[in-house]
Amino acid sequence: MGGLTKVSGRVRATLVVLAACVVTVGLGAARARADESHRDAQAALTDTVGQRADAVQRDSLRIVPARDNWLQPDGSLRDAQFALQVALRDTVGHLDDAARLDSLGIALLRLGREADAETVLRRVLTLAPSDDAARAGLGKLALFHDRTAEAESLLAASAHGDPAILADLLAVYVRRGEWKAAAAIATDADQPGRAPLFERLDQGGAYSITGPDEVKLLMSRVLPVPLVRVKLNGQTLLFAVDFGASDLLVDQSVARRCNVQFMGGRSLVFWNGSRVAARAALVQRLEIGGLRIERIPAAAIAMRRYSIVVNPQSEQVAGVIGFNLLRHFTPTIDFKHGRIELHRLGHALIPPDGASRVRFEIWGESEMTVWGLLGAGRRRMAMVVQNGLPGCAVGAPQVVFNEIGVKPGGIAKVMRGAGSVLAGQSWVECGVPSIAVGPIADSGVRGGSGALDAGELWRHGVRRDAVLASEFFRAYRVTIDWEKHELIFEED
Repeated sequence: MGGLTKVSGRVRATLVVLAACVVTVGLGAARARADESHRDAQAALTDTVGQRADAVQRDSLRIVPARDNWLQPDGSLRDAQFALQVALRDTVGHLDDAARLDSLGIALLRLGREADAETVLRRVLTLAPSDDAARAGLGKLALFHDRTAEAESLLAASAHGDPAILADLLAVYVRRGEWKAAAAIATDADQPGRAPLFERLDQGGAYSITGPDEVKLLMSRVLPVPLVRVKLNGQTLLFAVDFGASDLLVDQSVARRCNVQFMGGRSLVFWNGSRVAARAALVQRLEIGGLRIERIPAAAIAMRRYSIVVNPQSEQVAGVIGFNLLRHFTPTIDFKHGRIELHRLGHALIPPDGASRVRFEIWGESEMTVWGLLGAGRRRMAMVVQNGLPGCAVGAPQVVFNEIGVKPGGIAKVMRGAGSVLAGQSWVECGVPSIAVGPIADSGVRGGSGALDAGELWRHGVRRDAVLASEFFRAYRVTIDWEKHELIFEED
């Protein structure tokens, strides 16, 4: 997003507290304190956050030489941290200066301090209702939390032709199935290859579903990724199921054989940690158990090498059932017992006692994102869920693993996983001491260095560090609660 890419930063204790101060303290008190010394203000504010401030202050910002990245943030993250420190300094004594607060709010957002960023940016709009950067930042936050009406209002008012903001607005329209509006801005949002598909969907609609209220299927395979049998335009095929794929993905040779309709040109889709070229398509009919789904937006990609990785010496994996289709059901993948369940929306979801819940956000059109910790690191990290990524529990660029003190050993295994074969690069296996996502934690897991492309770290203008892959889920029955935006984890 244009406004987001110009300012960056990281939260220290004084930064977090100042953000709270901007809104919670009345203007009269704020102006009075603006003339006080920074030391006195910091001491007073520290009292309001207690141990949280102490913990963050112990992890205070340090700028280190660029060549020394071991146990340190990478260069782009250090730049972001420094920019936030500058934004804090510039805001002290100027708590009613919209431009300075704008910089602080966006800097907080860049580093995922969502609550603090929202507080500051809402204060900016109180002072300057037409501030485009604040509206775009708040629109992105609304999009993350699936408040699409609010997101549309803020993003439409701030776009002014900015392709990054228009991409967020396009995500709003795609989520809501407003195909005419999506087609109108697809080219300006740098996705011209999808415009003909959106126009066709506007004429005839999408996701026409008939059949029973629920289906339960046995998987053909659970690991390295869940595989299930479906019928595509009447032909029985093997498909993967991946919360992290966007639309229905279909192997391009299979799409031709099954007479799938191709639409328009090519665009990039995010799958298995990187961007891959895909051709927009429309699947006429998909049958899953007794369910019949018609007019499904799809993307045709080359999947032969992926099939070899996830189902070696066996039947071709012809496609992937992804997020946008699954969102029309309450889906459950039982990794322990090899079952998949799809319930129509409105089905009463009653998880058993003891089930654990993990909140998720939706970045862009369909990128399910959770927050967690890796290894001994104390920095909270955003992780995109892509259980179709085989061979590891978590993947990240090596700079992220450097930060937590993890690197491949001298005899590390080169992983020929899905992302590597699609992106043309290999991953290197490494051992990650631990991973924690909400109440779900594991230790001694396999990591994939390079399994998330480094270009994805700042893709949405907000730092994202890792991809949560198939092996993280192997011991659980996982259900998506769309209403509460939670993943429900069940153990035996």
